[in-house]
Amino acid sequence: MRDGIAWLTVALSAVACGGAGARPPSASPSPSPSAAADPQGWVMLPASPESPPNGRHDDVFFLDAANGWLVNTRAEVHRTRDGGSTWERLAQVPDVFLRCVGFASETLGWAGNINSTGGRTRPDASLFETADGGRTWTNISTRIEGEPVVGLCGLRVLGDVVVAVGRWNGPPVFVKSTDGGRRWTSRSLAGLASGLVDVFFFNEQDGFAVGGLGVGSSEAEQRASRTVVLRTGDGGATWQTQYLSETVGEWAWKIDFVDDRVGFVTTEGPTPRGVVLKTVDGGDTWAPVLVSPGVAFEAVSFVSRERGWVGSFPTLFATANGGASWTPLHFGTRVNRMRVVSPDLVYASGDRVYRWTP
Repeated sequence: MRDGIAWLTVALSAVACGGAGARPPSASPSPSPSAAADPQGWVMLPASPESPPNGRHDDVFFLDAANGWLVNTRAEVHRTRDGGSTWERLAQVPDVFLRCVGFASETLGWAGNINSTGGRTRPDASLFETADGGRTWTNISTRIEGEPVVGLCGLRVLGDVVVAVGRWNGPPVFVKSTDGGRRWTSRSLAGLASGLVDVFFFNEQDGFAVGGLGVGSSEAEQRASRTVVLRTGDGGATWQTQYLSETVGEWAWKIDFVDDRVGFVTTEGPTPRGVVLKTVDGGDTWAPVLVSPGVAFEAVSFVSRERGWVGSFPTLFATANGGASWTPLHFGTRVNRMRVVSPDLVYASGDRVYRWTP
């Protein structure tokens, strides 16, 4: 089965993964096929939690080299204080599907709920906040003023400014706080996109949101979807389409910039081209770069203009020349998010947590 078709099956089931009420915690860590390898600086952290039944942890966030948090579809929140050598399960938020996470400090943070458990959605249950480092979480969705927010998939923290987007299968919204989470606003981006997955901002004003135009929950909608990259220069008050794919059957999944000029967007879907998008002019223009034909990609990170990685379900792919050529590492399963802490340190979440050092 091709990776794209395999992805569609898993994606549809993952959105509905989990039932109401409490769920059993992730199993204790056990050896992984990846554990014995050390490809180009990557290692699997042996104490990291095993993933839930959908096969991955959805997001990981590191405040610095030591302090990190991990969330997944079981609505578990795990924390490390020692760079991933040990992990503690702090919480399991009832009846939600945690998709994204970010922290402003060691105590204050937010998590987005994709809001689909047992095939249903909960009103006013898209955004959660912690003030004690992740041990307890409060539903703050009613603080959001503006367009109703069904669910969130991507979140970024820039000091007092916090931005988020969702959902991958719609409805598409942009959510923002400029005062450290006390007040939030939301704006619909319907018409420009049908679903949004990830967001990246350089500063309070200039940013991007990525997803699909035409994408939805049905197979027909997904096969008709086009990859879309949206841009704002006024803090999200207005948005413009910066890229729209000519081909269908795909959408954008993650976005990351190396610096103020060079950035990358991964693409996936039922009929993927096996490409990432690249910009070398700060996001003015984007062009597809072939990684591996027919493969769908999720996580993306670069530590320089030349060196970076993308994640697929079976493996990480690496490039040392800015994406001109790529090598499968045969390591790192279902990596959905990578976080660059420094040019010498990257963390990634997939079936387990991974770490890269030179």
